[in-house]
Amino acid sequence: MTDYYMRLVELPRRVEGVSVLNADGSFDIYINSLLPPGKRQEVLEHELSHIRREHFYLDMPISLMERQAEGEHVNVVLHPPEGYIPCFRSEEALEHWLKNLCAQQHLDLESLYL
Repeated sequence: MTDYYMRLVELPRRVEGVSVLNADGSFDIYINSLLPPGKRQEVLEHELSHIRREHFYLDMPISLMERQAEGEHVNVVLHPPEGYIPCFRSEEALEHWLKNLCAQQHLDLESLYL
């Protein structure tokens, strides 16, 4: 389970929320205190979607991450750029990455195991 800390802070009006990965693997989620309570909840769910989808560990355009966090299915290939070695914070994160990669390549995950 990932720890996160939600903080209400006054942000510029056009910034609804932002998440920050901490060195210990936890997250700080900053929600704009100028938003009404219902919108705050919506923004929190959006930021949690980024965390659940492991966006902080992927090399993917932000525009695609935002679309995914909004619930849109985005077909992307999760290959790291040349010279980049992906790092995973847990075996579960690695498994999630492999499942996504296999789905995108139409492979059976079981075929990867020897």
